[in-house]
Order: sequence, then structure tokens, then C-alpha cells
Amino acid sequence: MVMLEIKNLSKFFGDLEVLRDVNMAVEKGEVVVVIGPSGSGKSTMLRCINLLEQPSGGEILYQGKDITHLGRQVTDYRKHVGMVFQRFNLFPLKTVLDNVCYAPMKLNKLPAKDAKEQAMALLKKVGLESKAGVYPAALSGGQQQRVAIARALAMQPELMLFDEPTSALDPELVGDVLEVMKQLAGEGMTMVVVTHEMGFARDVADRVIFMDGGYIVEENTPVEIFTSPKNDRTRSFLARVL
Repeated sequence: MVMLEIKNLSKFFGDLEVLRDVNMAVEKGEVVVVIGPSGSGKSTMLRCINLLEQPSGGEILYQGKDITHLGRQVTDYRKHVGMVFQRFNLFPLKTVLDNVCYAPMKLNKLPAKDAKEQAMALLKKVGLESKAGVYPAALSGGQQQRVAIARALAMQPELMLFDEPTSALDPELVGDVLEVMKQLAGEGMTMVVVTHEMGFARDVADRVIFMDGGYIVEENTPVEIFTSPKNDRTRSFLARVL
């Protein structure tokens, strides 16, 4: 079953064309990893999927419905699509537990008791139940990012978007975040992941997409992309980063 389909997506910022005729489909339970150089349009594509940026043209279909002009209904759509950013964007004046509880209580009207039980289960899932009562400033970057993942999961999304979730972390903190993402993939979560972590792409992805210049240059299985890329630009990029 196709959960997400992008058709002829384009995005302009003024006269600058950032996305050009992007076409992609993501099936339920699939992990799609998007790689490519900085400025290639990867993050903009994710932000369009979540309607943080309004597409300039084309369609984005979620479970068969075009969501590009939802207007006020966008909040309902975002309940189904979780997003984790490069920067953790936690509420600094709320505890870890309150950060994870906030959206289910505010948007889904979940009773406080149920929200806290769910939040504690999610914090345990990401290995941080002992940090429930502390504030984000007391956590390492890797811990904050795992809280951000728990917060996104608290809305029980059907699709998770990750925008370079480890790029702001010190190298020794990356592994714990990737481990949580691998666990989610193993549980069947549908995921679109923009990352520079080639090991994650190779080990976890069902499909790898290489973007450059605002469009999809090549897509294939991890084995094919990393061992025998078809496009010269893909080969050149991988030669630099591997």
C-alpha cells in the first residue's frame, strides 16, 4: 500500500528553484533514506511533505488524498505525520515528561493520566525514563534528540520524517539516536530519513534516494546504490563521503 506519493513537486524561493519535478512513492512500512550534498533540496522536500513549506507546484498525496492545500486542516494531517528536526526544538521551560505529554493533551485531548503513562512508556523506549523530571538543558544533545523522537511518537504517527537528526550531535552521541531509529524501523514504522549517516542508509533502508540540484538523480536498493551506482553524480558523491 502506497502511503505517501509525491508527483512533480517543485519549490521556489523567489527566483531560486530548490525542488524540480520531484517524484517519489513510499509504501507502508518502508524505510526510505535520502542522501545527497548540502543544498540539494532534501530538507526542503521533507518540509513540503509536512507542509512547513508550501509547495510551488505538483501534488503530495497522503493515503491517496492530495494534502497540498489543506488550509486549517493541516493540524489534523500533522497528527499522522511526525517530524524530527536537526535541532531538537524542545520546550526549555517544560520537563522532559511534559514535553512528551504536551501535544497529545493539547491536540488529542488525551487525559493527563493517560498522556503521562504513554509518555513514560515512550521515554523507556528511548532509554530515558530516568530523565522524566529534568529539563532539556540538563540533557546532552543525543538525549534531547531521543526525547524529540519520543515526543513525535506520542502522537502515534503513521509516518515519521527525520531531517538530519544526528547532524547537530557530537560523534560519540550519534549511535544512541541511530539505535532508536533502527528499532523503529524494525517495528515496521514507515520512515523517510534525510541523513549523512551512510552506514544507517546501508544497513536500515529499504530504498536509498540520491538528490542533487533539487531533483532525484537516482534511487535503488542500498546494495545497488553503494556498490554499483548508475549515475556519475552519485558515484562522485559517494566517492567523497565513503
